[in-house]
Amino acid sequence: MAEMQHVVKVEEGRPAADGRPSVGPTYRSAFARDGFLAPVDGLDSCYDIFRMAVEKYPNNRMLGHRAIVDGKAGAYVWRTYKEVFDIANKIGNSIRSCGLTKGSRCGIYGANSPEWIITMEACNAHGVYCVPLYDTL
Repeated sequence: MAEMQHVVKVEEGRPAADGRPSVGPTYRSAFARDGFLAPVDGLDSCYDIFRMAVEKYPNNRMLGHRAIVDGKAGAYVWRTYKEVFDIANKIGNSIRSCGLTKGSRCGIYGANSPEWIITMEACNAHGVYCVPLYDTL
């Protein structure tokens, strides 16, 4: 088996015993080899992580999809962090205008796509719980 460079084993697996099922080994990020890293100030939610990424990398590519040209997958079309942030804020405001408030639940039905991620970030921006309703289940 190839060496795993990004994870380290922190606990061996255990065989089934006394009616308890077996447990595989536990792995952790190599960055947290000796324990979890200290929390970063100002990062208290998924939205904070997204917002900070937008501040640091506004013009970097974030979400892409392949354009379909004559029934075939073409080149990737990208949106930057800033573009996604702006769209997510508009969608979030629309969600709020429908009466959802912080702590509400919003079901998102659809396949994985850039639009799905943007809608999830819109919910995160307003403290609305995103409830995935996958089309494949």
